[in-house]
Amino acid sequence: MSDRLFLVESDGKGLRAALLDNRRLQAIEIDRSAHPNPVGSIQSAKIVRTVKGLGTFVRLFDESQMLLEAGRTKTLPESGDTLTVQIARASRGGKLGVATRNVSLSGRGVVHLPFESGVSISRRLDAGIELRASLEALLDGKAGGWIVRRNAASLERTDLEAEIASLAEEGDAVRMEAPNLSGPDAFRRLACDSAVAAPDRIMAAGLAARRSAERWCHNYAPSLTARIENAESGLFDLHDLDNEIAALADRQVVLPGGGSLSIDHTEALTAIDVNAGAESDIASVNLAAAAEIARQLRLRHIGGIIVIDFISLPRPRDRDRTVDVLKAAVADDSAQTHILPMSAFGLVEMTRERRGPGLEFDT
Repeated sequence: MSDRLFLVESDGKGLRAALLDNRRLQAIEIDRSAHPNPVGSIQSAKIVRTVKGLGTFVRLFDESQMLLEAGRTKTLPESGDTLTVQIARASRGGKLGVATRNVSLSGRGVVHLPFESGVSISRRLDAGIELRASLEALLDGKAGGWIVRRNAASLERTDLEAEIASLAEEGDAVRMEAPNLSGPDAFRRLACDSAVAAPDRIMAAGLAARRSAERWCHNYAPSLTARIENAESGLFDLHDLDNEIAALADRQVVLPGGGSLSIDHTEALTAIDVNAGAESDIASVNLAAAAEIARQLRLRHIGGIIVIDFISLPRPRDRDRTVDVLKAAVADDSAQTHILPMSAFGLVEMTRERRGPGLEFDT
């Protein structure tokens, strides 16, 4: 029997939330008190200048500057204009962060676009005409634009209605003059992406953790409120998650049954190398690697272009099988992915949507 747990813990260092499925870590979100991450926050910004070849720069309320993502709108802003933007990527090192005018508020079943209009339904939603019409009816007359996600049909109707009402209220706040909304906290990010398959329990250690879980359940998933349990401090240590989180900073990942992965990041892409080690069954190593790569992409919040160097397989059917396992492993990923066929050299190119802030491993 599956044991699906949400763990959320707060202490002086911040807020951490994790998903354990049959005692195995599947997702992790961390907010550091010492390094607040602005990703997902919505605020007013002023156009500073546009530099040919670089793009448009905006100044935020704290006087920091970011690049403005081109977005879908055809109207080009001018210097001095004030816009409502959402932080898409935080500044890191000498690299500027990115802000976007395409503001979106995500839930488990729907995405609200406050500055757009109409309702669209994901092509991946497996539902008949009547169910689609029923889902559209829930959004009838709601301001702004809405996207019905493929998960909508799996949710309790009362939860979906609560989510729509809460997102609509947030949308109203975003459309106000000079909005200033914080990004979703660690528990909300985890729950939004991982709670379609409802957790059996939500264990909360610490006052801030308990409040975060209660607030999210009340606003977005009332049916899960009764599953919240108080836990003692040291919840992550009890489940040995501190060691697992620390291991995510390591480039090496040991595969079950032999073999390993090497994960390296560059400015342009992430490269993953599959190593057989002492294992002689190359096909089995590749299959184990494909499943583990999908998990590592989620845990490490890896997005953008990813190139995987599998061990070369001479038979086309083994190459196809490896890619099929990789596709199946990312099928439930809330971030959109696109995977190309394996080349004769064993290379697989894929992309994964960047979602939310990345992990920080400093203490």
